[in-house]
Amino acid sequence: MNNFSAHPHQTSSPASSSGTININPPPLPGTSLRKERGAIAAQACDTCRARKQKCDEQRPKCSTCQRFNVECHYREPQPTKKDKTLVEILDKLKVLDVLNVLEDKIDHLSSRMDHLSATCHPNTNSGTATQFVPTPPLTISTGHSSGIHGTHPAVAHHRSPEGLFDGVPHEPPNVASLTENHYQYVSAAHQMLAWPAIQAHLSAIQPKCLNRDLKSIAREGPAIALGSHFSGNHTIPMSLQDGDNFNPAPVLAPLSAFGLDWDIMQTLTKAYFDTVNLLHPILDRHSFLTQILPTLFKNGVDHTLTSTIAFLVFALGEVALASYRGPPINAYGGRPSGMRGGSKNHPPGITLFNEARKRLGFSVTETSLEMVQAYTLASTYCATCSYPMGFWKMIREASLACQSLIMISPGSLSGPQADLLRRAFWHCAVMETCLNLELGFPLTGLEKMENVVSLPDFSTCSSRDDYISNQETQYQEHFASHIALRRLLVEFHGTLSRSPYNTTAPSSSSTPKTIRHMATDLERWRGYLPPNLQWQENTPGAFPSSATTYNGPSIYSPVTTTATTTTNSTPAISPMLPTPQTGTMSISSVSSAVGGASMPSNVMPQSIASVTASGLRSPQLSHGHPILNSGLGLQQHQPVPQPHMFTADLDAPPVRYPYAHDVQVALLRSRYYYAKYLIHRPFLYKALHHPDATTQDDAVGAAECLKASLKWPIAMSPTCLHKRLVPCPFFFTQIFFGILVILHMVLSDKFPILTKIKDTLCGGERFEIEIKETVELYVDWIRDLSDVEPSAVWDWDVVSAMFGLEGNG
Repeated sequence: MNNFSAHPHQTSSPASSSGTININPPPLPGTSLRKERGAIAAQACDTCRARKQKCDEQRPKCSTCQRFNVECHYREPQPTKKDKTLVEILDKLKVLDVLNVLEDKIDHLSSRMDHLSATCHPNTNSGTATQFVPTPPLTISTGHSSGIHGTHPAVAHHRSPEGLFDGVPHEPPNVASLTENHYQYVSAAHQMLAWPAIQAHLSAIQPKCLNRDLKSIAREGPAIALGSHFSGNHTIPMSLQDGDNFNPAPVLAPLSAFGLDWDIMQTLTKAYFDTVNLLHPILDRHSFLTQILPTLFKNGVDHTLTSTIAFLVFALGEVALASYRGPPINAYGGRPSGMRGGSKNHPPGITLFNEARKRLGFSVTETSLEMVQAYTLASTYCATCSYPMGFWKMIREASLACQSLIMISPGSLSGPQADLLRRAFWHCAVMETCLNLELGFPLTGLEKMENVVSLPDFSTCSSRDDYISNQETQYQEHFASHIALRRLLVEFHGTLSRSPYNTTAPSSSSTPKTIRHMATDLERWRGYLPPNLQWQENTPGAFPSSATTYNGPSIYSPVTTTATTTTNSTPAISPMLPTPQTGTMSISSVSSAVGGASMPSNVMPQSIASVTASGLRSPQLSHGHPILNSGLGLQQHQPVPQPHMFTADLDAPPVRYPYAHDVQVALLRSRYYYAKYLIHRPFLYKALHHPDATTQDDAVGAAECLKASLKWPIAMSPTCLHKRLVPCPFFFTQIFFGILVILHMVLSDKFPILTKIKDTLCGGERFEIEIKETVELYVDWIRDLSDVEPSAVWDWDVVSAMFGLEGNG
């Protein structure tokens, strides 16, 4: 009996002076020029404090203590307001885990009572015979993490190394041994598309999509998701132009051999640290600016990891600039693509990345933090260019290098660079989880070390720019919040994987109760967020809850822009000169623009020519403001109050937020909605395959799944207009494809149960409007990615046939 049918429910601007990036190069050998201090003195040593003089904060000894040959002692840094916020997130997470342990014990007891009750009083309401499944024995957590397939224990960050590998992974049940009335939880979109109801729906679409075998998704899902089913090898190119041979400069060479000078390095470095490093805080800005850049300028580049990391930073800096300033790689119906800069075969920064790749081979046997950072940066670059296999290989190497470093040098977790190591560790953990959940990539074992690696506290000496960017965006709190959310996802995935859902069982089955507990935990996580990160759940595009009092008006009264270039003869920022039709400007004019540096045409990076020609080296941009916080060479308007931070109107003038702040906010919220969509999907399965057994609670769960799938901020404007900055864009491509199939089923009216849920529990006509807005957003995402990502080509062919789209328009 269908119980559902019986009970219907109705900022101020950034500081004007940066203090960390100088427009003048460091002194050359033989010259004497006083070095300008570039960072805030986070903590002086006791000697300098007693002498009341500035301390350069070098570790283990500052220059003063070295000069006087005395002991150099630093006090423990006092936690700032930001540090306390990070500690609060961790403390609340610990409380949450303790509550989970208690609730799990109660659920086990309740499950046993339900089983005994069902055995004595079998359910006779269903038209089919009752299926009884033996209740698993009550188990108690050992306190060790067992990764994706294990129960996540209470957080314990200071366990002894002996307990690293005690966790035993729990394999999910054998799907083949389950009856047709059991739903085995799956996380990946291609696994969901193998559901019988979805396969039947795709079969009806097959005549409209003759160039794709839609049944292949059930047997070739991972290959399709990775794009490996296409002919040709989708790898990072080695050539500079079509038909050219790769002929890079020598490994040991001056900067001019790569088209680099001091100003260009400063520009690319600032672009990287103002965007990419706020999303993945892997490097320390102060160390890079005061140590690595001056060394490169003085000595040139070589085969060491220092040069490798520098080239990766410069390459990602090009990507960041191209994401905002570069021309779109395509346009559809007058709407420019959100993939900007370069092309599929020649992404921005490829020349510099290839130089880093060439040097990486010299250091593959090193065990150091720099090795971890190099692999992590390389994986980030592969993600910006939509190379999923390259991304996975590099993040895997980063994870393995991280494990090796911790095992060989346990003291690295308490040394001067411990916080940077912790940041890299948790970044790799988050990325591995994404790849495992959605693409089925195996884990490296990094999760087994979670008990000995604490959360990062960002206690290293920060530059003034980092202080300002954190005040504006709270990137440190965002990073910690991603770690906490990832832990919940791991726990949810492990629990649901071990608990097949009997979709014809009584409504008192333990799986729905478990999912409700998960939803409560997820909501607690959202409630534990710092006020500046919270938002109204039913409005994904809303400003943070405390936007009215958060850092003044600059962040939330952004500049809107149009595609019209300025007409002023001497603009502060020149418009982007190169276009897809005209290419780059001449090398001679670029050399003149950057001060006459020699730049051989055969190695001059294309996008660097565009960057230097566009006037990015003006003091207005290189001092004090984030390099991308401007009209970007476009006609500027007075700040216009925005009703929401994100909009589904992709044709509206885009809004620019400094420091890629919109990407940070959109990413955190989208991962929250992903988690909510994932844990409620078993209810959707039951509604599709056993509508007569669907209860009111089941229908509510299915409605929550549908509502959680709508209008993720990562696909809304302005974030979708610079997709290269979105971490793992192919991760979202597969999720959006799966959601589009589900929404097409809802709109088709061929599934009465979905129609009823839509009309009675989701809001009816208003919900249908939001579905159509969501379809436009996700279709636009897949269409843009199809220009550079092979897996998106398959998805685009199916989506265009499904929704009756013509060609690429």
